[in-house]
Amino acid sequence: MVPRKGMPRRLVLFSLMPALVVGCSRPRFEGPQIQDPPPNFLYDANAYQGRNVFPEREQLRQSAWARGFGDDTPHSSIYMTAYSGSSSRAEVQAARDAQEARYGRSIRYGALEDIVIDDRPAWGWLETQIYQERVASLEYKAVVSYDTVSYAVEFWSNDPELMDPATLRETVQTFAIGKTRVSVPGVLVAVLLLVAGILLWRWQRRLAAE
Repeated sequence: MVPRKGMPRRLVLFSLMPALVVGCSRPRFEGPQIQDPPPNFLYDANAYQGRNVFPEREQLRQSAWARGFGDDTPHSSIYMTAYSGSSSRAEVQAARDAQEARYGRSIRYGALEDIVIDDRPAWGWLETQIYQERVASLEYKAVVSYDTVSYAVEFWSNDPELMDPATLRETVQTFAIGKTRVSVPGVLVAVLLLVAGILLWRWQRRLAAE
C-alpha cells in the first residue's frame, strides 16, 4: 500500500518499525559462531590449533575467540572447527576416548554427556588438567552435527574467573549457525499496524478539515 501524498514521513517510518522488530529475528552473529562470548574476548577468523577432535577428518575451517595474551595473564580460548561429514554419538565417543588414551596421563576426562546446541542434539565432555596436584585449567569440548558438516567447539581456560564447568558448557551451547529469519506472522502484524496508521492519519485530516 502506498501512502497518500503529503502523509508525514515520520508516520510511515513509525508504522514500518514493527516490521524490523517483530517481522525479523537477527542473531547476534551471522554464520557458524558463538553467539554469546564472555566479555573482552577478541575474535580471530584465522586461528589455528594443532590438537583436533577429529584428526583423521578433513578440516574445513577454524576460528577462535580469545582473551588474555600476556605471559603472566590468565588465558582463555574458544575454538570452533568445522569438519566434513555428519557425526553420531558413537563417533564422538570414539574421538573422546582416543584423546583420553593419548593425553589421559595429565588430563582427567569427564563422561560424554548429551546436550543441545543450536536446537540440535550434541555431545560434550569436560577435561581437567592437573599440574603439581592442582587444577591448572578446565576445558569443555562439544560436537554438534549437521547434515554435511560437524562443528567441534572447545572452550579452554586457566582463568579463575571462567574456570567453572557450567560457565564453559553454557558458553559452548551458544554456538549456532546464525541466520536472519523473517517471521510471516510478524510481517502481517507490521502491515496491519501500517494500515491502522494510515487510517488514523486520514481520520485526523478529515476532522481537521471539518
